Amino acid sequence: MRARTDGLEPALQKLLDDVDEYGVHIVHITVEADCPAYSFTVGMFESFAQPELIVFGLEEAVAHELLNAAADEADEGRQYLDGSKHDGLLVDYPVRFITVPKVHYAEHLGLAMWAYEGDGFPCVQMVWPDKQGRWPWQPGVREGFAKSQPVLGRQVP
Repeated sequence: MRARTDGLEPALQKLLDDVDEYGVHIVHITVEADCPAYSFTVGMFESFAQPELIVFGLEEAVAHELLNAAADEADEGRQYLDGSKHDGLLVDYPVRFITVPKVHYAEHLGLAMWAYEGDGFPCVQMVWPDKQGRWPWQPGVREGFAKSQPVLGRQVP
């Protein structure tokens, strides 16, 4: 993780401070052009030897709470592996984890790349189903739901 230096802008200093104090910093990105809002962690790999997490399509407060809960579980040894499913993070909904290919890092994980001084960290996308239990890649899912949660990695059957 990037070493502290004098003269960092306050937002970057807060990122490093949060990782030092809490093990993780959460970044929220608002809707931009063709990309829905999303949130991601910085510090999971450094603090807990777990992949960074990214999630699309949730309100900022919900995403923040969800990613903090995931960080707490990672601190207790929970692993977020490609293709795994987890039933305890979202109430009444499972989540799945899908590896994010490094080709997407620059577009979506810029602050994580800054903090790690490159792309030398893993990242998984946390994907959640619709109310009928369908994943964004499955037939019959509403187009709006699928667009709110673009899947960056390979789709899990």
